[in-house]
Amino acid sequence: MMAAPNQSVWIVRYGLTKYPLQENVGPYDSPIDPFEGVTHAQAIAKSISDAFDKPSVVYTSPFLRTTETAHYIAKACGCSVRVEEGLTEWQIPSLLVDESGRQTFPKSTQELAELFDTIDVAYESANPANESAHAPCFPESEEQLLARCAKTMQLILKQEPTSNICIVSHAPCDQSIAFYLEGTASVAESKLGPWALGGVTKFTGKDLVMYSNTSHMPGIYQPGIKKWSLPCLDK
Repeated sequence: MMAAPNQSVWIVRYGLTKYPLQENVGPYDSPIDPFEGVTHAQAIAKSISDAFDKPSVVYTSPFLRTTETAHYIAKACGCSVRVEEGLTEWQIPSLLVDESGRQTFPKSTQELAELFDTIDVAYESANPANESAHAPCFPESEEQLLARCAKTMQLILKQEPTSNICIVSHAPCDQSIAFYLEGTASVAESKLGPWALGGVTKFTGKDLVMYSNTSHMPGIYQPGIKKWSLPCLDK
């Protein structure tokens, strides 16, 4: 299932985090920076809420940095946040396991609701972490990530067949979702590339309106920095 012809899907990567994430080291569940990170989230929220096709619901990964960003977007748009396990971080050791071998798990919806009043506590993940096909699982290959995000988007679009929606996730997942919505036959044919910190992408129907746009970001972040890409889309 793809987006309806006049349906807009916003895809967001969060801004600066309080504690820089170092692959294979951590920390892996930092909130956004209370100064710059909040400014970034507010700038993202304003750019989306000012649009004529602003979302009526925001879906987020359960990690703090994504949920907090989603909270600011939902506040600006006057809607709620749905915590979706299918949007969780790429399930690989370098992004989840610290030097001591301890794996990081995100907070539950109930725990997040104690921090952010926009959380829809009644929402149940469309693609929860379990043993079903294309659900989040550890460890997860690049191919499995692409399949997981495609399934998650299919299920979200089934829930919201015509409404404008916003997805807040991590660069690997954001790229995977954009690749699914792009609809190309293979990654070799895709026009997608690295995703900047605070970057915003929008699809309206099948049309890619903007990709990793950072014109709303302040100062040194406006040109688009701290870019990240899946190996298959690193062009």
